[in-house]
Amino acid sequence: MSEQAKLTYIRERLKEARSRERSGAISLFIGAILVGMGFAFYPMSGTILIIIGGVILSIIGGVETFYYTYQRMKLMEQLKKIAMKITCPKCGKELLDENFMFCPFCGASLERKPES
Repeated sequence: MSEQAKLTYIRERLKEARSRERSGAISLFIGAILVGMGFAFYPMSGTILIIIGGVILSIIGGVETFYYTYQRMKLMEQLKKIAMKITCPKCGKELLDENFMFCPFCGASLERKPES
């Protein structure tokens, strides 16, 4: 898979993760409102079902939110790794460690000179 295809794939998955994270947060919020309304009107019949439904919706929304937040963070790390590849300016080979002072392939200096 080419670098451009990888970037596109990760961006699409990020978009989906953000969308699902938001829908989970909305479910969590609506569930919390239902629980609050159920307790506010507790003496009335059927409010226990509203409370139970609100708790279930809140749990599902919370799990969905946290899961897709974690997925989004992992995808951002992958995107960062792809976008921040370091290559030798002389030979063009990819370097696995950004702390090299010299290229392990051609010996070119990799020191960054301070800009003045």
